[in-house]
Amino acid sequence: MSAPAVPLSDLFTAQDWLTLLDVSLTGIHLVRPVYGPEGRRILDFAIEYLNPAAQRMTGLGEQPGGTLLGRFPHALAEGVFQYYQQVFETGEHRTYEVNYQADGLDNYFRFSARRSGAHLLVSFTDTSDQDRSQVEQALRESQAFEHAARAEAEQQRQRFLEVLTHMPAYIAVYQGPDHIYQFVNPAYQSLFPHRSFLGLPFREGTPEAVALGVVALFDQVYQTGEPVYLREMEGWFDFHGTGQPVQVFLNISLHPLRDVHGQLDGVLDFTYDVSEQVRTRHQVEALNQELEDRVQARTQELHDTNGQLRRTNADLDTFVYTASHDLKAPITNVEGLLLALHEVLPAEVRQAELVAELLRLLQDTVGRFRFTITQLTDLVRLQQSQSGPVEPVALGALLEAVCQDLAPEIQAAGATVHWLVPADLHVPFTPANLRSIVYNLLSNAVKYRAPDRPAQVWIRAEQQADAVVLAVQDNGLGLDQTQQGRLFQVFQRLHTHVEGSGVGLYMIKRLIENGGAAIAVRSEPSVGTTFTVTFRA
Repeated sequence: MSAPAVPLSDLFTAQDWLTLLDVSLTGIHLVRPVYGPEGRRILDFAIEYLNPAAQRMTGLGEQPGGTLLGRFPHALAEGVFQYYQQVFETGEHRTYEVNYQADGLDNYFRFSARRSGAHLLVSFTDTSDQDRSQVEQALRESQAFEHAARAEAEQQRQRFLEVLTHMPAYIAVYQGPDHIYQFVNPAYQSLFPHRSFLGLPFREGTPEAVALGVVALFDQVYQTGEPVYLREMEGWFDFHGTGQPVQVFLNISLHPLRDVHGQLDGVLDFTYDVSEQVRTRHQVEALNQELEDRVQARTQELHDTNGQLRRTNADLDTFVYTASHDLKAPITNVEGLLLALHEVLPAEVRQAELVAELLRLLQDTVGRFRFTITQLTDLVRLQQSQSGPVEPVALGALLEAVCQDLAPEIQAAGATVHWLVPADLHVPFTPANLRSIVYNLLSNAVKYRAPDRPAQVWIRAEQQADAVVLAVQDNGLGLDQTQQGRLFQVFQRLHTHVEGSGVGLYMIKRLIENGGAAIAVRSEPSVGTTFTVTFRA
């Protein structure tokens, strides 16, 4: 049975540890970090102890005093200081190799370091006890390669900084877990002309960012090694030191940076100001919302107005229908009285010139009155009736039938009707309504002829891509602009020398529009008029 292991603290006395340091062939020294005024950033390392091997390699005493960069200034350029700094800050055990040919040294050193409380314990070896001939060749080759690599890296770094310097974006480079400013380009500095950034932690250089949560995102990038992107982040910054923050919107890209060993050691901040674009979009959105509100309000007013108009039209229809119905009885009575007069008046009295003329005028008046009542009744029936079934109507056959019905009027007027309509052309419409439309248009063309020239009427129709177009043209009296504006209004008589009630065109316009078609007019006084009806195919 083996004896239990004895703790090292029992095996080695303090004197034993000191003796071990004295006899070790490996150089060992103890250093302590020197911090900046803010107490967080390491500026250097104080040298507190070197064992005999380290004294031999460096030429220093056991407790020489001073600092690493004070004794060995090239430790910064050779990466030794950064190595010490990273090991101390991370607490990790790391190694490092360097061919150090400066500050009175010319050896290839291998370092191994670890943090010990408030100190950093470093052990190192050199090549002074090896065959210099073989080692020297390897070192020189390594040195040449390293110098070339460093020169190329420095050249690339300078090119990179040159690009960052001249870019219009706001760019900054931060190092370490506290995100110490290492570089800001002129665009970034111009945002805060009253501030200095280099050497300060991000939270101190830009304190407004703390409340925005940006510092936490910097920490996230540094800890995870993954980039972070923010779009249109709103922030308020005191750009000119006046105490008056200004609103901005920023697109921010945060990218991790790594050292030559692939270790995360910083963050690249790449920021664009998109305030103008965001504000413009907000203005457009506000205008669109305002327009939408106006459209909705206007639509409601169109709806309310239409409702009122429908109610008004219904009231008018009721009134017209009631009036026309109530007037029929008095007209019938007047007709009865005229008939009685004819019967009771002696023949010689009826045939007297004055009495005969008065009886004729009374009879004509009653006839016009009855015709007007009939028109009113038809108008109300049109308002209240629904369109009949739609059928494909052969337009050529319909025109021929209408011309036959109007043949007496056409002949009496001495008019000539020309028509050009394809035999196979059909119009999808209610047949009776289409006949009324064609009848009225042709009848008006003949009725409102010019007295100083023979009446000519042209009827044309053609099939278009999605419509059938019918045109009725005459060389009659024509209409001026004012008359054209009143043409389709009810009870509008624009030529009083011709019999009519002023209802016909109003009725056919309603028939056309109720059937989903449209009517237009083009006219010139003393030249003629053209009515164009467009039917959906």
